[in-house]
Amino acid sequence: MTHSQPSLCLADLRMRIESGAVQSPGRISILAFLDLACCAIGTETFHDPGVLASEASFAATFPQVPDDNLAAAFGDAGLYGRCRESLLRHARLAGAWPDTDPYTLLNQLARERRLPGVNRKLMEEMFPGTILRDVTRKLAIAADRDLRDKQRNAFRNSATTIDKLRDDPRVVVAGILRPEKIGPFPAYRDGDKHRIELPAALAAVRGRLPVGHALHARRAFELAVDFGLLSEDGPKPGWSLSLEDATRYHAAVGQQISANTAALYLRTLLSLLRCTEPAAVSEDVTADRVRRPERHDRLAEPRKRKTNRKPVMLPTAIEAEVAAFAKDRSTSRRHVKDLRRLLRDLLDAGFDIDSPTFLQDAVVFFETRVEERADLTRRDYRTALRTFLAHTHRLSSWEGMISRAKGTIASGTDMQGLLLVRKYAECSEPPIPPEKIDMDVAREFLLKAQGLRDVPKCLTGLAALDVLRSVFPELLPGPAIGDQRDWLRHHRGDMPTALENSLRSIAEAAGYGAFGVKELITAARRLFELTSDKKVFQAQIDVIPWRDLIAAAAASHPREMLHYRAPLQRLADRVGRAWTPGWQKLQSRIVEAGLPRAGNPVDTLMDVAAHEAREPWQLDREWAWIHERSLRPDLRRKWVRAIENFDALWSVPEIAGDSLLPAEKLGPMPRIGTRLKNAHFPLPRNRPIGAACLRLGFRGKTRA
Repeated sequence: MTHSQPSLCLADLRMRIESGAVQSPGRISILAFLDLACCAIGTETFHDPGVLASEASFAATFPQVPDDNLAAAFGDAGLYGRCRESLLRHARLAGAWPDTDPYTLLNQLARERRLPGVNRKLMEEMFPGTILRDVTRKLAIAADRDLRDKQRNAFRNSATTIDKLRDDPRVVVAGILRPEKIGPFPAYRDGDKHRIELPAALAAVRGRLPVGHALHARRAFELAVDFGLLSEDGPKPGWSLSLEDATRYHAAVGQQISANTAALYLRTLLSLLRCTEPAAVSEDVTADRVRRPERHDRLAEPRKRKTNRKPVMLPTAIEAEVAAFAKDRSTSRRHVKDLRRLLRDLLDAGFDIDSPTFLQDAVVFFETRVEERADLTRRDYRTALRTFLAHTHRLSSWEGMISRAKGTIASGTDMQGLLLVRKYAECSEPPIPPEKIDMDVAREFLLKAQGLRDVPKCLTGLAALDVLRSVFPELLPGPAIGDQRDWLRHHRGDMPTALENSLRSIAEAAGYGAFGVKELITAARRLFELTSDKKVFQAQIDVIPWRDLIAAAAASHPREMLHYRAPLQRLADRVGRAWTPGWQKLQSRIVEAGLPRAGNPVDTLMDVAAHEAREPWQLDREWAWIHERSLRPDLRRKWVRAIENFDALWSVPEIAGDSLLPAEKLGPMPRIGTRLKNAHFPLPRNRPIGAACLRLGFRGKTRA
């Protein structure tokens, strides 16, 4: 196939780029390069089609290394190189040399359509000496068959992209591709083998197979054909699968894929053949016999039974307790049997079941004498013994408390805290039983936990004790311990709880989110730690000299205050602000409406309106413009955002219907960057002077 490409000159290339016929991501830069090239080579050469007749003629006009005339015209070798590469690339995009380089245009169009690129290196390697326009479907399929894995995927992606770009007008004009598409490629398996489908007779019974066998039936049959066991037409009449054939099939699949897959495909093939023709598989051919022939080749040995087991004999009193335990707890026979054997072993080892340390001694016995048992078995032994001792009231006071707590506070953080309190109590000298833990003991535990960074867990454990005190008053007499956080905070010099609650209320009233509230309280705690005089924080929050404290802490501890100064300054501004009823009501409505702090204009507008004692409904456009005129450019942008957010409150029904906003919106504000130097402010609205000027035909200039 031949294709005649119309003559193209640099002037035509410029016209196509300017009109959009040749798409370019850097349209402005290539047009500038073309104008620069026109000045360098002259108008006559710029309109000469011979320059773009071939890559050689282009290289003759624009050599890789510029001559003296080109160097003088461009003035810089780097600029000349960028200009030459851009001209060369756009000439290829315009289809100047379709036989030498069609890939530049194809990849540019692929990027525009977000398609995979055409792999130039792979295509040239697969079709050496053949231009892309002469690649047919027959050549592509022949090349694809020898490829594997990533190379096949890359080749097919390139062919698919080429097919999708054949109808593009720019490709048609350039003539770089033939109109016939390559089309879809055949499906291969195991490299270059064609897919084998089930014959009609086998496919008809597929729906009667189990789901797993139906899913793998085609592949199992396909492998049987590959190994010469069956033909593509299926089993012939009178054919049957022998045990040797099944064994050979299983071994071949296991060697090629895996042992598990071989077992699956063997079961699938046997099921498929039996369902199609029961006589095709004899009764002695089974998957288990193929996989484990040793089971069928040797005679089964008689099972040996243990006859020398020692009978379990317990004292009469303990036997009665075990029977009562099994009846009350509805315990299974196996668990009762294990419990009796366990008690027998412990009693034979010399342990006293009535000893307070019986459970601890039994646990040590488990770890030393029953090492051959699994961890799960030893844990079951401990659970069974603990449950029996709790039922017979033989557990120590703490063990009994923990056992009963499992039915009350269950597990989780409460149980972890309770176990920590138990640990502190048992490590004390002498050990402290649970009924002896009062407020003084609890505070000693908290001070101990403070040094080990376990204060939250200890507080949780003490709270769990109070819960158990209300459920089991006979085990835990005495008053409740109560919440000890305030005492702990006062003891270690933390910020007062009242101040923290006030800070939380102020932050929530200002519309802070959970993170903002946490940030403010953390900053206030840091300021409290860095301030030597703690008494100043006992005053009301609006009386505390926040600005002086921030300045003193920043001067003495600059690094510690680096990340906390900004939220503290915002706190000082908010606390020191004189709130009027109107602004306070507007702020509460904004918070109730759930508007984000970034869209809240109250702080910005109230700071300015407070100088003239204006309420929100008393603001007007002239006031907003006059103040904006007095600001720096960066502060003007902040003011414009505040005005836009203030006007946006009209769209909130809860605020617009509460008579808190002016009669008219304050915006839009003048555009920043396009003002007249001597611009005038807008005429006042609803004022006699404004109405009079409008009647006389005068209009005040507004800033653009």
